[in-house]
Amino acid sequence: MAGIEPDNPFSLTKANDLSDDQIQDLWVDIAPPDKPQSLFSSGRFASPMPTYILGSKGSGKTHLMRYASFPLQKKRFARDELGLCNGVRRDGYVGIYMLCSGLETGRFQGKGQSAEAWHEVFSYYLELSLGVAALRVTEELVAASAAAHNATALCAEIAGLFDIDAPAGERFSDLIGEFERRRRALDAEVNNAAFTGQLNLNITASRGRLIFGIPQAVHAFVPELAGILFAYQIDEMENLTEAQQKHVNTLVRARSGPASLKIGARQFGIKTHETMSAGEINLKDSEFEELRLDQLFRRNESTYRSLVSNLVERRLESFWPPSRSGLAGRGRKLSEWFEEPKRDPFDPAFLSLGKSGPSGERPHMVRLRSALQEYMERGAVPGVSEQAHIDQIMIDTAVAEAPLLEKLNTMIVFNAWAKNADLRDAAATIRNDCAEFIRTRQNGRYRQKLDHYKSDIIAQMYREATVRQPYGGLDEFTRMSEGQPRALITLLKQTFDWATFQGERPFEVGSISIDAESKGALAASDWFYNNMSRAGDDGRAILIATDRLAELFRINRYANNPAECSLIGFSVSQSTGSEAAHRTLSLALDHSFLVEILGGQAERNSEQVTGKYQLNRMLVPKWGLATGRRGIKPLGEREFNAIFDPSAQDAFNLLKADWSSRMNAPFERARRLTSNLNSTEGRDDQADLFQG
Repeated sequence: MAGIEPDNPFSLTKANDLSDDQIQDLWVDIAPPDKPQSLFSSGRFASPMPTYILGSKGSGKTHLMRYASFPLQKKRFARDELGLCNGVRRDGYVGIYMLCSGLETGRFQGKGQSAEAWHEVFSYYLELSLGVAALRVTEELVAASAAAHNATALCAEIAGLFDIDAPAGERFSDLIGEFERRRRALDAEVNNAAFTGQLNLNITASRGRLIFGIPQAVHAFVPELAGILFAYQIDEMENLTEAQQKHVNTLVRARSGPASLKIGARQFGIKTHETMSAGEINLKDSEFEELRLDQLFRRNESTYRSLVSNLVERRLESFWPPSRSGLAGRGRKLSEWFEEPKRDPFDPAFLSLGKSGPSGERPHMVRLRSALQEYMERGAVPGVSEQAHIDQIMIDTAVAEAPLLEKLNTMIVFNAWAKNADLRDAAATIRNDCAEFIRTRQNGRYRQKLDHYKSDIIAQMYREATVRQPYGGLDEFTRMSEGQPRALITLLKQTFDWATFQGERPFEVGSISIDAESKGALAASDWFYNNMSRAGDDGRAILIATDRLAELFRINRYANNPAECSLIGFSVSQSTGSEAAHRTLSLALDHSFLVEILGGQAERNSEQVTGKYQLNRMLVPKWGLATGRRGIKPLGEREFNAIFDPSAQDAFNLLKADWSSRMNAPFERARRLTSNLNSTEGRDDQADLFQG
């Protein structure tokens, strides 16, 4: 791939698809590498303490680990004009990287063999695999050292690490060849066991003997490398079975000499911390440290924004030469290449959404008048009993020059209706408050309502005009990516494709249109969502819960009187709900469909702190939801079960009807429909939530 310039600078999204040169060129950090807050330092590759590097898909684990590996170290040594031995002494470690997916670990089970037998086979296979990787690095280091004349003695020392049948050879190439021969023989036995029903193996080295013995031998025979840590970087550990992870955990616990393990996995990928050592369990901060990449990014929003900006700039400089003059040459900020969604209530764009006609013909005004007329006849509109009352309300809410404020006025009328307040009085107050805001633009009650509900009323205006909900701007895309750099790259990939398809010249001329950005955001959202369809029954449970949750949030966002503004989050007590519901919640968090909000949520009627969560913002374009988060919906037990228990479809249908009834005119409580959801035992705090 090196030397080929893709049409789309964001077309490569996975670190595994990047060459070593691209890993090096595209690396960005949040601080200098010698600072403790840098990503590189956080990996603690020179520390003897084992480290688990965890994060959701696309959080940067593989990029970080590959950047810390020996092939990339060598590139930096060459850049800095350092020899290999001086380079590794400066770094304090040598990185030995291996992907677990390359082991094809599914082969090591079944086929008529016992679990104990497969454990020993896998243990030996991993020993040989890491041994080959360590020998290749050692060969280069020894050849570059002043102790190259000790190579024969060192090879003999390493051969002596075997329990039986020690390999012969005076050169590293001989040893490597023998290691690989034994591994191929093991491959053949494992692959054919399903046909032969047997495993005719000769396991010649004990667990950990090669992994930890090779670094010890190097230290003994190559004084220049004394004190250098051999950091075994085992990536994608989620691909190992629980039994295989127990073996790796045993290596973590039993590590010895100048060697350590740095283990990469998705946040749900660590199935156990148990070991094979009499059932002992490895404890965080005792046997290992932990780095959670996406949590690190989410805790430091300004730092993550800076990282994203640097990442995008680096992509453009590395993959797309026209951007070099387009960005640095013109002195234009990166964010200026992205058109921003309209937010100013006096922007002419909202006049076109309102169909540019008289106020009374705008969709939101037609909807308000229709609701008032329909329910006045039923006596269900407080303070309204004749047509003249309706006409006056419509006059009081109209704002011909600012449809967005007019839309807000209709929502405030519906809010008064939901509170059973006199609508004529409410409309008169709205007229005065709105006129004062237009005159002064000052903060106050009206400005507060505008700030709180602006996102929702804009979304409603776009929906009423049958125009796609806009998403765009680098800041909004950064927020949507939820601390996952790959998600941000995917958003830009899809946006770039749409922009060029529509004849735009992104990062060359003008700005990327909000239309291209919105289409890109929706395509990226679909990609994120559809990836879960391959996750079997667990994936199905996640999708069911996500669909239900998003459907409720959508009811709220597009309601006459939303109960919460910009609702994409909820809270729930850990002691509330069924086992099935909590399992689905845990799966959704593990797969990043939901994101935990740090700090929890204080319950309204107690001091108990409950879990606080939100929908992953990568998913919000699929339902036209907000990227900002304001409101949080507390879930009681029955609401929680109705959403997160996959088998509770009937209960969810009742819950959905209840939400719609509560938030839309004439705001009936719908107790008949949801009596089984709103018993004294499980009222779900709904009375508090919907009081106005």
